[in-house]
Amino acid sequence: MKKDRLVITISDINSSKSYNVNKMIKKIILWGLLSVICVVGLSIFTISKLTSSVDKLTGERDKLEQQSDFFNEQIKLKVEKIEQLGEKLDTIENMIGISSDDTTDIIQRATLATITSAQKSYMLQTIPNSCPLEKCITTSQYGWRTHPVTGKKDFHKGIDLRAKRRTPIYATADGVVRYVQDRNEGTFGRVVIISHNFGFETVYGHLRYTDVKVGDVVKKGQKIARSGNSGRSNGPHLHYEVRYASKLVNPSDYIKWDMKNYNNIFEKQRRVKWESLVKMIRSQHNKQAQQ
Repeated sequence: MKKDRLVITISDINSSKSYNVNKMIKKIILWGLLSVICVVGLSIFTISKLTSSVDKLTGERDKLEQQSDFFNEQIKLKVEKIEQLGEKLDTIENMIGISSDDTTDIIQRATLATITSAQKSYMLQTIPNSCPLEKCITTSQYGWRTHPVTGKKDFHKGIDLRAKRRTPIYATADGVVRYVQDRNEGTFGRVVIISHNFGFETVYGHLRYTDVKVGDVVKKGQKIARSGNSGRSNGPHLHYEVRYASKLVNPSDYIKWDMKNYNNIFEKQRRVKWESLVKMIRSQHNKQAQQ
């Protein structure tokens, strides 16, 4: 019987006491300790494996993010190249059209003499004119220039107007909002494009934020955005363009167009088919008057 028992003796200065422990209990304790050791070892191994897997996934994620950044950069470069090609095509068209488009449709004096005050007011309401800001100070003209950011010579498709951040920007004619870029992306950053009557469009770039959405109907003088420094810009200002039938025109002439110098636009902006346009407006007004 003694072989099946474990005797534990505890002694102190006064006496000694002996306790008998069954060897089965000893085995249970040993197995328990072994089990704990196995569980701890398995946990450490599992944690090590999971840590390795996490590190591997983190590495793959970082690699995918790098690839994504690389492809995004490539896309931006392609977009910039497309924009540059578009600018070159516009420039070539502009240069070629100087001797053709600019002189093919000079408005006749007889046609000018028939424009009524109501028709003039209608044209000034629906065709871009006046300044998109409370005060217009041009800092970069339309045409060839050295780009202030890249330092390269390029064709400036519009004009730059001095404007502090958050300066209100107004539509220069009645129209419908055709395009809104409300993220700071691309050359002009946040952009609003408005389609007007008779094939005219206006572009407002480098905005801080926009107040309109695609499809909104806007009136002349309505606030559409606030100026900023988004896109490729060297400081806060407004980039402003006027287009006619997808062709670039000099916005400065339209900013100066009003009742006092009404006829000047017809001489300076000869790419517009003013003769046929004025005749169409006159016909429309005559029909409305007869109804």
